[in-house]
Amino acid sequence: MSLFKARLANRLLRLKLRGRDLPPLAAANLAALDRLDPSAPAEATTYVVSDLETTGLDPLNDRVVAVGAVKVRQGRVVLGERFEELINPGRSIPAEAVKVHGITPDMIAQARPASQVFEDYLAFLGDGVLVAHYAAFDLHFINRTMRGLYGFPLQNLVVDTVKMCRAVVLPSDPYGIARHRARCSLEALAQRFGLPQEGRHTALGDALLTAMILQRMLARLAEVGGGSLREVLRVAAMW
Repeated sequence: MSLFKARLANRLLRLKLRGRDLPPLAAANLAALDRLDPSAPAEATTYVVSDLETTGLDPLNDRVVAVGAVKVRQGRVVLGERFEELINPGRSIPAEAVKVHGITPDMIAQARPASQVFEDYLAFLGDGVLVAHYAAFDLHFINRTMRGLYGFPLQNLVVDTVKMCRAVVLPSDPYGIARHRARCSLEALAQRFGLPQEGRHTALGDALLTAMILQRMLARLAEVGGGSLREVLRVAAMW
């Protein structure tokens, strides 16, 4: 799906929802695509780089326990604009998950549920382009909450840094062998770009690392003549 088709789908959704009294955040999200200019320089776009920690890897049955996000604007990570909160998943956290992210049941006992945290997160996201590593996984949880609250999926454009890595960093793979796929992990990309890996497997720590990786891949894309938002979407958008 192209940006044109995404906007067409958005327009049809607005027509479907016409006359419905939507909460302000839902109404604002419907307009998330309006001000995007695909011909504008990629660095002129505001990116909201996000990461989720969950109770496991099953999109159907697992739940979110933490969300972290940081903004990239004018090619810079804006450390003063970040979002981080623990979430009460309403279920137990398996020991295997605790070993990964270190979030224990007592840490989320008094945390807010996802439905409440998500409203603040959506306000932080605004009309920025959402960026995530293996974005389809995070987007599933985001859309489940979005549909539960407002009845429609997130309208922001979504960029996957794994897709961008495969298009910008790695050699072409015309036969689909994908022997180099592991080289698009956060760890591999951090090593490639000489980035610190402090705070790994925390939502904000992984969001910050992904944001720094995004910076470098945007610069590399610009070097080969792909300096517009259109080119970013061509190689890395989740449609």
